[in-house]
Amino acid sequence: MKRKFPHRFGRHHPMSSSTRNAPIRYSSGFSSRLHHAVPTYMIAIWAFYLLLSPFYVFLSGLPQPADIVLILGIIPAAIVAFVKRSMRIEPVFLAGFSFAILTLAINLIYYAFFFERQFLFASMFYVYNFMAFCFVIFLFQRSPFFMNQITYYAIAATVVIQFCVVLFFDSAGFRHEGTFNNPNQLAYWSLLMAAMLIVLKRSTSLNLVDMALFTLLAYIQTQSLSKAGLIAFGLLVLFMAFSPVTNKKLKAVFLLLLCVFTITKVTAPVETRIIIHATENIDAVTQRLSDIGVDRDDSAMGRGYARLIDYPQYLLTGAGEGAHWRFNARQELHSGIATILFSYGFIGFILFATFLVLIFKRLPLYYGLILVTIVLYGLTHQNFRNTGFWIFLALSYSYVFFKEETESRKDLLKKKHRLDFFISKSE
Repeated sequence: MKRKFPHRFGRHHPMSSSTRNAPIRYSSGFSSRLHHAVPTYMIAIWAFYLLLSPFYVFLSGLPQPADIVLILGIIPAAIVAFVKRSMRIEPVFLAGFSFAILTLAINLIYYAFFFERQFLFASMFYVYNFMAFCFVIFLFQRSPFFMNQITYYAIAATVVIQFCVVLFFDSAGFRHEGTFNNPNQLAYWSLLMAAMLIVLKRSTSLNLVDMALFTLLAYIQTQSLSKAGLIAFGLLVLFMAFSPVTNKKLKAVFLLLLCVFTITKVTAPVETRIIIHATENIDAVTQRLSDIGVDRDDSAMGRGYARLIDYPQYLLTGAGEGAHWRFNARQELHSGIATILFSYGFIGFILFATFLVLIFKRLPLYYGLILVTIVLYGLTHQNFRNTGFWIFLALSYSYVFFKEETESRKDLLKKKHRLDFFISKSE
């Protein structure tokens, strides 16, 4: 009987049962496709940006070296996406784009009346950040697994670098600021890096390297002595401990430590206090946390929330971000959430909230809990203008592509097994 398959299939060698049941490897073909999917130039730009992102050379609010590097990747990516029409226009992009354009329009209108340069800078914040969001989506949509790995390595490297700077070279004083312009920026960066590391674990469990990186970030957080940062970071660790990325052993260790601390605190508070105060760093942290509500800037008035009540007309039209003398103030609102509402009105607030909902509605619950910690930090600090926040949003949304790629690889595995079965039976 003639062979049923064309000659181009090559000569078929019967497979043994062990070979037939061996797992299918995708390393060669998959890796080849990855390198063609994302240009090496853009991969280098992305990794270089992550490494440079903590280094603040110019004044806060101005573009930093990392932003210039990222622009060199955003422009060619936008050209490729436009020419090939490879990015699907989904509701999440429409919401984010609408919000960015609204902020641009409001700030430019106020600049036309007041000629204050701050309006010009503010008009570019969210447009640039939305472009950064799209750039990360552009990369992860093509190669979720590969970009996930590159991003993890780059973040791990920058965490180690920042730890060394804080430990050996930072002599700013009582509160460390690392490579940033002030301690609060260092605290927020530490929180964002920890959140990104959790997101990048996807469906895998934390390992020793992950725990080491979290330890470094926790140390950096304590050196910044930001009250909002310490609280948000503590909540993030709590959510992480009970998330799917933490295996049963780590959960058991965390619960054991929590029980020991609780029992000791209740039964022997004096001894606990002695142990805590024996460590200078922990003493500084406890002292800093004990001052919550005492400092003048801890109040809603000190953070500028009174503007929402004193100038309610801006809740409709938006006040823009500039000319703060209009509100008998010398500085901006110290709140990310309040700034969105007051500066861009109800429409801007709804668009921004819709953007966040569209990102996280398709993601696991613990992704949303991570977002909660970042939002809580923004109750007392400007945080939504930070590009790192938008990078976190993009990494979270890329879970969709990660899931699709995983499912497609599973389907390919099933088809491969079916083909093997068909060939072996035919012979």
